[in-house]
Amino acid sequence: MRIFGCLIACLFCLALGCSVGEQPADVEGTILLNDQPLDEGEIIFEAADGQKTPEAAGIKDGKYTLKVLPGPKIVRIRASRPASIPDPVMGAAAREARISEEFNDKTTLKVEIQAGKNKEMNFNVTERPKPKKG
Repeated sequence: MRIFGCLIACLFCLALGCSVGEQPADVEGTILLNDQPLDEGEIIFEAADGQKTPEAAGIKDGKYTLKVLPGPKIVRIRASRPASIPDPVMGAAAREARISEEFNDKTTLKVEIQAGKNKEMNFNVTERPKPKKG
């Protein structure tokens, strides 16, 4: 009888519109690198309070789309390129960060994700200067 009562209570709650946790919002946008679409990379949305798992998506031809829990977010954009100075151990396979660190490791990008659809979450980032051979 107790199980039947719990089942009725759950059905009543669902009928009233109660939800179990937050629903992810749809987020999409364009990433420009020096005013041109970023060929490929990754975008990461981290909860500003650090209490939830970050959500990430690939960037292809400047476009990305993913689902993100609503709320204030810190945004990091990452992309790599072949290293301009080959690593003596890794050789030509070495990679280096392509995006300036104010858009990834020391990001200044912050957004507020709203419930529902968040279109045109666009960012224009700059390229990190290549290290000089020396």
